[in-house]
Amino acid sequence: MKWMALAVFMLLLLGIAQSGIAQDYPLQMSNGVVNCTIFGSFKDPGFTGTAYSDSYSVLVVDSRLSRLNESDKEAIRAVYSLTDGNDRVFQASPQNIKELQPGRRLIGFVVPKETIAKSLTIDLSSDRNGGEQFSLRFPELVNISNENVTLLYYGVLRSSVTSYKKTIELDVAISNNGTKKLVIEANNFTLKDQWGWEYMSREYDNYIKKGMSETVLVQNETIRSNLIFNSVSPLSRPVELIYRYSNSSYLTMNIDFEGGLLSAEPENVCTDCESPEDSASSLAGSIKATKARLAKVKKLNSTSESAPKGRDEL
Repeated sequence: MKWMALAVFMLLLLGIAQSGIAQDYPLQMSNGVVNCTIFGSFKDPGFTGTAYSDSYSVLVVDSRLSRLNESDKEAIRAVYSLTDGNDRVFQASPQNIKELQPGRRLIGFVVPKETIAKSLTIDLSSDRNGGEQFSLRFPELVNISNENVTLLYYGVLRSSVTSYKKTIELDVAISNNGTKKLVIEANNFTLKDQWGWEYMSREYDNYIKKGMSETVLVQNETIRSNLIFNSVSPLSRPVELIYRYSNSSYLTMNIDFEGGLLSAEPENVCTDCESPEDSASSLAGSIKATKARLAKVKKLNSTSESAPKGRDEL
């Protein structure tokens, strides 16, 4: 049937359009001699149990450095520096650079906890064939907003697995855009994995001093806090962060670390409303309307002796 062919064609177009969505990671940049790839970044407390634990953390960049001339097997000698949103520059010390495999390494920078990475600079002046230094800019922070609230996502603070259970710690900020007081609790936040399974955020833990405690924000007030999700399957990959700010409304943010950071779209959901009818302009609506026309044509054909049998009227 033609309507089936049309539906398949439209689905293929949708698939092509979706596969063409730009991904923020991995990031790539080259100076014409050396190529650098950034697969992502995360923050590690690094100073647990020390006097620095409340003020500093280690911002870790997962990267790969390679020569464009593949026949040149000499190790690349590079010095790394990180620039933050306030144009402060932090150097990576050798003890904070961990080699994973040849060319692939984790680069750690000791930074204040609130630091937002702006760019990574690779200085190749010590490498005789390295060329000029160059920089890669990090993506803008993911945020989502409407007239009531703004949710800002800074990234992963930590992810660890113990006794077959994974704990994920996220760094977020919430702003009250409305005129009424906004009550924020840990159970307002849900983490969804790649299979759609949802994990509830954990209440503030006085022992480990982590998690979100109940807070009331007045108009234009903002709070930055960490969210703790524990008892997560080691196989679960965080895909969406959901913030419910009322019984019928929520914001959904795509935080797929492996799939890349995508633009987030706000959603206002009414749990008491009936599902709207399929629009004729949508794919489902078009198929439904076409089926109805096809059924009508078949009915007319069955009652008309002059109509050619087996003819596709569409």
